[in-house]
Amino acid sequence: MVREIRPVVVRRRNKGEVEEAIRDLEKRGFELLHPLTRFPNGCWFAKMIKAIV
Repeated sequence: MVREIRPVVVRRRNKGEVEEAIRDLEKRGFELLHPLTRFPNGCWFAKMIKAIV
């Protein structure tokens, strides 16, 4: 059985909240796939993926 690995998208209105979510996911073995970016609507966005060892 092949397991599909999907990226995790983190979206928050507050930059501090999204940074905290990124740190929490990094502790669980995730890596940043797309850097923290602010969209024109004020939403912060980052994409992460589970690190495979």
